[in-house]
Amino acid sequence: MIKSENYSFIDRYFESETKLLDIQNSEKKDLSTFSNYLENLHSLSDKFKSNFNIKIDTIPEYVILRIIRNYFHHVDDIKEFQIFVELDEWAIFEYNRHLILPMRDFAKAILNFTQYTKNKKFISRQLELVCQFIDKELVDKMDQLLGSNMFIANNKEYELGIDIFKYVYNISNIIADFCRNIEEVKNKKVILNLEDTYTCKYNIPKKDILVSPCSCPVMTTQGIIFIKA
Repeated sequence: MIKSENYSFIDRYFESETKLLDIQNSEKKDLSTFSNYLENLHSLSDKFKSNFNIKIDTIPEYVILRIIRNYFHHVDDIKEFQIFVELDEWAIFEYNRHLILPMRDFAKAILNFTQYTKNKKFISRQLELVCQFIDKELVDKMDQLLGSNMFIANNKEYELGIDIFKYVYNISNIIADFCRNIEEVKNKKVILNLEDTYTCKYNIPKKDILVSPCSCPVMTTQGIIFIKA
């Protein structure tokens, strides 16, 4: 076996990421696609550390996905919705599709994380990382989101959601950059075949939507809506 084709955990990660995000694979998704991706990400983190002494567990995008993974793995299922972005002509979004979780499920995952360990300093440090992407005001009010998140807007019923596409997209770019700088890994077929956009240079920032003044965008499980006055 060619040495560069060892470390199959990297292949499994990018295969599961492609199945989760690639438009061409949308019909191949099933109930386990999202959970498989999260497990492969978790495995990659462990093996990056043991094989190459590379730690990704303090990267905000990874922390958010790990919290979701741990709830999914240990506590309960999480619903997932993937839809294409449709915005009014006066709004600009950083990417063309959503990977949405119900806000209620995300709130359960965050609160479960804060309760599973007595190490309050660790929890505080991890939540500080989460808040690099998710507003602290929202994180601090997760207990208020455990009930029904249904609401009526524009004469239609919606459920609050949170889009996690950017966290999957960003962490994949970060992992790709790490792989290109690891001698034993950089010539793996899966790395050589990655598109040029797989790099941190294209990572999506916290503020990822540009709208007109006075507009009120709200993320729902059906995508972004703009509440009319």
